[in-house]
Amino acid sequence: MFALTSVNAQDKDSNHDCEGCDQSATFAPKKGDFTAAMVFGRGAYINGGLVVPSSNIVSGEIAYDNTVNANNNSITNMVGAEGRYYIGNKFALTLSGGAILRNNPGVLPIPGVPNSNVPTYAGVDASENVSVNLTVGAQWMFTTKNERLFPYLGFALPFDYARQSLFTEVIIDDNNTITTPALLGTRQADISAFGVQAVAGVDYYLAKDVFFGFDIKPVSYTYIASVKSPGSGLIKLESETDTVSFFAQFSFKLGFKF
Repeated sequence: MFALTSVNAQDKDSNHDCEGCDQSATFAPKKGDFTAAMVFGRGAYINGGLVVPSSNIVSGEIAYDNTVNANNNSITNMVGAEGRYYIGNKFALTLSGGAILRNNPGVLPIPGVPNSNVPTYAGVDASENVSVNLTVGAQWMFTTKNERLFPYLGFALPFDYARQSLFTEVIIDDNNTITTPALLGTRQADISAFGVQAVAGVDYYLAKDVFFGFDIKPVSYTYIASVKSPGSGLIKLESETDTVSFFAQFSFKLGFKF
């Protein structure tokens, strides 16, 4: 009888201690937490219109924000990673992005033998491709009646850089005629872009430290500057582009809390 009374008293004390406590504490990120997520969706690299000048013409094709094209969005396409650090219980600083670096050493052409089965081997241009996307921002998280569901609002400041360069040493045609390209030196096209975006999204915690989420950019502005250099000492072609988009950038996230 005494033991039963003690158990009942202990249960009452436990219930009393939990009154008013935050039931979402198990799932909600807290000050000092860090989350890391894989980001899927449309590629975030701006490289539209990245055209290297050819041997005899500097293309007038403008650079454009191809991250907001209306087609080819895929939830299975991983486009980068995002980290969030909570400096408050409901406020986080964000850093996301990715990079692609590709380098191809050049190969000299090899002349063939006329009137024989020995072919002419074309050379390979030395080339370099760089695509970098980096975004910093901040997000404010809100609680809901569902202890696993956390919508958020915020802003993002993206920066993009893309470069493609080509270098052709000599050209040999089928008749073993050796020619030097009209434009000497490295031919290069560069894109630099920055902008500002509003961010709205929601995270759902499958477990204490595992979540998935969605976000969208209700409004986004991007400024792009493009420079094309046809060769050393030649005039560069410069152009600018402004892009404003509404609800045109969607992404899916799968992340973990540390």
